[in-house]
Amino acid sequence: MKKRYLSMMLAALICAAGVMGCGGGGDSTETETQSQTEEAAGETSVNAMELEVDTNTEMTSSKDTLTIAMPSDPGTIDMHYSTAYDYVAPFIVNHLLIQEYDENGTVYPVVGEESLASEYSFDDDDMGLTFTIRDGVTFSNGYELTAEDVAFSIRLCSDQSYYQMVDFDNIETDGNTIHIPFLQKDANALYNIGATIPIYSEQYYQELNNEAEFFSTSAVGTGPYKIVEWVGGDYLDLEANETYFAGAPIIKNLRIRFITDSSVAFMELQNGGVDIVQTPNWTDVEGVLAGNYPGIICWQESSAYMQHLGMNCSGTLSDFTLRQAVACAINKEELAAGAFLGSGENSYCLVSESLPGTIDYSDNWPYEYNPERAKELLAEAGYEEGELTLTCMVGAGDATRTNAAQMIGGYLEAVGINLEIREVDIATYASTITDQPESWDFWLRNFGSGIGNAPSAHDFFATNVPMNCFIDDQDSSEQMLALASQMGQTMDDTEREEVFAELQDYYLNECLYTYPLVQQKTYTLVNSDLKNLTKCGQLYWNIKDAYFE
Repeated sequence: MKKRYLSMMLAALICAAGVMGCGGGGDSTETETQSQTEEAAGETSVNAMELEVDTNTEMTSSKDTLTIAMPSDPGTIDMHYSTAYDYVAPFIVNHLLIQEYDENGTVYPVVGEESLASEYSFDDDDMGLTFTIRDGVTFSNGYELTAEDVAFSIRLCSDQSYYQMVDFDNIETDGNTIHIPFLQKDANALYNIGATIPIYSEQYYQELNNEAEFFSTSAVGTGPYKIVEWVGGDYLDLEANETYFAGAPIIKNLRIRFITDSSVAFMELQNGGVDIVQTPNWTDVEGVLAGNYPGIICWQESSAYMQHLGMNCSGTLSDFTLRQAVACAINKEELAAGAFLGSGENSYCLVSESLPGTIDYSDNWPYEYNPERAKELLAEAGYEEGELTLTCMVGAGDATRTNAAQMIGGYLEAVGINLEIREVDIATYASTITDQPESWDFWLRNFGSGIGNAPSAHDFFATNVPMNCFIDDQDSSEQMLALASQMGQTMDDTEREEVFAELQDYYLNECLYTYPLVQQKTYTLVNSDLKNLTKCGQLYWNIKDAYFE
């Protein structure tokens, strides 16, 4: 019997007492209650790192429809809209490579039974990639997959920064192979190209002659499901692609319901209206972990994202000493427990712990919570207590980040810095940060290594930080960018991690353009009768072999 082992980085269970904050003592009744809670949680949570998926099963499903609750309607599977892409595209389209995870949660792009490439190789000088396209693959409308379709799909990404290593003008196809030359070496090239670019039909694109429809209600792909009906703001219905090259899914129908209220989605999970809730409320997660909801289990994992407090280095926070004062004013442990309500764990890493070479600075963190030291640094920066007012940007409607900003405001006020919280519509949040730097001093955002789980973190330092922190006039930026560039162009894993270590030390002690708050966690609530299902990334389930018991 053939098995596939997919692993993901999971965080330890958080009991309610741990989230709310508690002392070290307690009577025997409290200890017994905690033990019972932990035992219940063990029965209702899934360690997806150890999931075994039987890919040669002849199982049948007791239900023929799987229903997933998503928080909003993406309206498209165009990967230019990253959230939309994650929501629905993986059920419809495939990539050249699939993603697999090691025991640390690091993702690797590999050839697998559902990859469109049967093999790949780097050029001798690492300045290009050649993929061999799998034979016998067709799109759900019957069109044959060709190397020209792959070239077309890659060129659709020519305007995105994550693919700027590609020499788009000189991509070549020959039979069932495609050669993708590079303009520069990039440690994430294999992942970014192989595991994140969805492959579309060029012939269908030309025939349809309607780009919006091509990426939405009429979208076709090589994936395990195909679109039946898409009702905006309500649901997306898909059915099994019976000609799927890796074998038709066991569950014949897939419905994605767009439910904006997480409480409503959870009620639907309880009454059988949905089988998976992707963004549950923490109170509902707590209840499941406590064993209060028979028939529902919880997946939990550390994501590839770190929540950062970003600092605008083109304004008042251009002063490094002031940035240090802010860092020393924040009680990280208390903030993680009090504001993030299980959505993140306190971390002393600069980027996600799942990325190879990430350093844990727990034993030598230079910015321990120290209000008196923060006051000294504030005075050293030239400010009297109460003189300085700073502004923090928060996406409207994000209660967790608003709570975090309010707690940070309390810490800063205690050392003599006033904080104003400015809520901005979530749809314009990122553009406001980019286009209106004069209107803010801090932001709260999640950042990965570039594209989601990309194995090397150099994109965070080379792209995300400069774009969002306005570091051009910083004396320390040139060396940081040089190290990030060197890291990104170092293809040997050991050598790259050595550069990464130097980069992290330098960033922490000389730059501090962003201040890491928590390692983000994700929770998924699942119907316990649903078996043989894996989760690959924050919003992507592999459901081809899933069935209901």
